Amino acid sequence: MQYAERAYYTEQAEHQFLLALRERIERIVRWYVRTGDDDVADLTQECLLRVYNKLDSIRDLDKMEPWLKSVVRNTVFTWLRERKREQEVCSVGLDAENETDTYCLPEDDLLLYFILQEAMQTLSEADQQMLELRYGAGMSYREIAHEIGLNEETVRKRISRAVARLRAHPIIKSIITEGG
Repeated sequence: MQYAERAYYTEQAEHQFLLALRERIERIVRWYVRTGDDDVADLTQECLLRVYNKLDSIRDLDKMEPWLKSVVRNTVFTWLRERKREQEVCSVGLDAENETDTYCLPEDDLLLYFILQEAMQTLSEADQQMLELRYGAGMSYREIAHEIGLNEETVRKRISRAVARLRAHPIIKSIITEGG
């Protein structure tokens, strides 16, 4: 009977721990996400699963709170990036209802695209790659730094300088001054 009681109390303790963990995760998620309760519930569940699956890797309980916050932050940011991409696709007209319609760039947009491509050719290959990862793939500076093998601050500065060089390109500069 003692074994059964210990198993019961262990199960109850784990249940209480998971409830407290879920409440803590939900508070962190609510700090990041101000949309509906359905989104918060989905993200809380996703974070709880990620945390639960990695609980064995925690060696120092003092580091649990920062680790928990980083897991939630990364999960929420990934969700926000995916949601942003979905909204961009829908705004372009590529959602399921309009799948048969082809999207055509207006002439002005097509011209701007070619101008930007020409200006991009003035940048180094590495800078072009970083800009593509940042603005094309929507990656963060940290993700780009990890992918390329550079320091995050270096990536941030190089992208900033590359954007400044693009803005200084004569054709783009004239478009900016005429439009703004």
